[in-house]
Amino acid sequence: MSGFLVRRLVLAALVLAVFSFVSFLILSHLQPTNGIPVLTQYWTWLRGVPTGRSLHTLLHGTPSRPAVVIALGHTLVLLAVAMVLVVVLSIALATSSARWRGSAVDVGIRGVSYLGWAVPAFLLALVVQQVVSSVGNAHGLGPFPVAGWPGSCPAAIGQNYGTLTPCASAGTGAVYVGNVLRYVTLPAIVLAVGFVGLHGRYLRSSLLEVLDAPFVTTARAKGLSERTVIRRHALRASMATFAGALLADFGVVFGAALAVDWVFQFGGLGTLYINEFNSSTGFFDLYSVEALVLVTAVLVLVSALLGELSVYLLDPRVRAQR
Repeated sequence: MSGFLVRRLVLAALVLAVFSFVSFLILSHLQPTNGIPVLTQYWTWLRGVPTGRSLHTLLHGTPSRPAVVIALGHTLVLLAVAMVLVVVLSIALATSSARWRGSAVDVGIRGVSYLGWAVPAFLLALVVQQVVSSVGNAHGLGPFPVAGWPGSCPAAIGQNYGTLTPCASAGTGAVYVGNVLRYVTLPAIVLAVGFVGLHGRYLRSSLLEVLDAPFVTTARAKGLSERTVIRRHALRASMATFAGALLADFGVVFGAALAVDWVFQFGGLGTLYINEFNSSTGFFDLYSVEALVLVTAVLVLVSALLGELSVYLLDPRVRAQR
């Protein structure tokens, strides 16, 4: 186990080093360098990372731009709630579909899954905002706001753009947690829809393959109900594939989260990415953008490592080969 972790961490460090240099090289061609060589700029930026100098703007933020720690927190909340929804709904839909394979229930679930995956997250976000604002009001639907973060309530782009007033305070303690859950509900549902469709299908396929395995036939022969067979045997055997595929898709989920964050004005990394570029002059802070790209790369690499660990821990066949 320790050897496995060491090898993966060394590989992740090498990938991160190469990625940071290549991305810096690309970004430097989009920004005037005033005659300073790219390697010199990169070395200056790299030396400033441990001391925080290269991250100064992102760490402290500006009046118009949130600090990266705050933005990262908002994005992680969105991703965490969306991933919980993806896991719970994918398992529920896949097990139902596998249990009644070939039935109208199975066909209906698969049809909804295809539809959910076919609609891009940013488009679904805009549609949801329009529907919510039409059915509810400019602030949202019932307890679920249409945009913003507790204590900061801008209207979403393309829908009642501007600042919504009055804006309720963020609150503290349990009140703050409740407000965060209210604000994250609509963005998380929008982000989760497509990936529920995709990974619910993956899990259904894995379940059907396991349900035809000899050990499942033995379980049925013992008199276990189909529901028990799926829950105790087939689902457990399929979780390694499901967890690995879901975490391997984190990069795609993260990309969709950036778009959803911007549409819902959630104040996360998506908003920070857009705000880092001055649309009127085309100017951007090369060091700040590179630091933001590096934060993104670390998140994706960590998710990839967690995906491999989940397969290692959940699948005894993988552990036997190590």
